[in-house]
Amino acid sequence: MKSPAASDSVPSAVALTSPPVDPFEHGLALFHATPPDYARAVGWFRAAAESGHGDGMAMLGLCLLEGLGVPADAVQARELFRKSAARRSAIGRFQLGRVLMTGRGGPADESGGLTAYVAAASMGHAEATFNLANCLFAGVGCLPDRLAAKALYLRARNLGCTLRAQGVLVRRRELKIVRVLAQRFADPNRLFFLVQERQQELALVHAVAQPKAAAAGPVRTGKPRRLRNAGRVAAGVMAAMAGTLGQYLRPSSRDAGPTTLSF
Repeated sequence: MKSPAASDSVPSAVALTSPPVDPFEHGLALFHATPPDYARAVGWFRAAAESGHGDGMAMLGLCLLEGLGVPADAVQARELFRKSAARRSAIGRFQLGRVLMTGRGGPADESGGLTAYVAAASMGHAEATFNLANCLFAGVGCLPDRLAAKALYLRARNLGCTLRAQGVLVRRRELKIVRVLAQRFADPNRLFFLVQERQQELALVHAVAQPKAAAAGPVRTGKPRRLRNAGRVAAGVMAAMAGTLGQYLRPSSRDAGPTTLSF
């Protein structure tokens, strides 16, 4: 007959076969439950974050940012997004882009927000890809690049993003290049460099357009052809400068927000 001490030291068959609980996955299930249990989800996300889990940090930060199951604290949320992004979390990079763009929890940094969106998009995050397209379309944190934006809208849709850009149409003459760009953006190793390269080309066009516009001088009346040429130059200059004139020339950028996260 076995002693009670010996019996107690032997693990049960259930204990041996039960898989360990993943704090992040358990928290995610509670977060997306119907109805969601944010308070309990926060506890599991905190446990995951304390173990160094990047996505756990990002989701804990999201709960803090939006006040889901815990008092809102945008400053702490922003710091968690930074730590999460440093651990290569796509969720963290997407959320970091949001707070940098909107200035929640600290000063706004459109350039930094754009970089965070690019980093998340290169990891296949659908909403980050959509928001990156918004930035390129409107010139937020960059020079406007409508073709690249349309290609990224297409890429976001292929990744499963349900958001749609209102009033954005791909013209027939643009269709081929938009499809080619979308295929190139699908390569995670090329997306950052393609966006950077196109921005450099646009900056060069911007630099060339400004002296030409200045050299054109005043336009005489009664010369329809000259007026048309001057109008085209002026339109080109204004389009190139839209990224630097900020809110005066660009529409506000839509934000995918916390309810459309893609994991």
